Amino acid sequence: MNRGTESERGPARFRVALRCDLLELRPQVDRVRKFLLQAGLAEKEALECELVLVEACTNAIQNVSPERRQNPVTVDVTVEERQVEFRVTDHTPGFPWPKRSALPDANSERGRGIFLIQSLMTSTDYVRGEDGNMLVLRRRL
Repeated sequence: MNRGTESERGPARFRVALRCDLLELRPQVDRVRKFLLQAGLAEKEALECELVLVEACTNAIQNVSPERRQNPVTVDVTVEERQVEFRVTDHTPGFPWPKRSALPDANSERGRGIFLIQSLMTSTDYVRGEDGNMLVLRRRL
């Protein structure tokens, strides 16, 4: 992977804003995947990041309250020489983010998203705020 050095080009940045509508999710996350490929990520890395973003944004869209549906979910992407970072901002009530999630029971209908996100990312943090929350995802390259 040849991205050049950060001092030569600086980090590559990209932002998308998604309406709280699941129909908008796939096309917008596809735009992020294309950006990641252009920024020098390998196809496998870009696809795994795409999967993580689909999980994170689906949760943000499905759990937003009706009075906050007009606020978009934003995804800020920064690609540096050895790391990609995603900042997903939502307007849900938020929830406690586990340090480490376990794979749920095979019969469970829920709970795989956080496990998948944590499995594919190097680090994950979730910061809750009064006007929104931010999921910070980092992956070493």
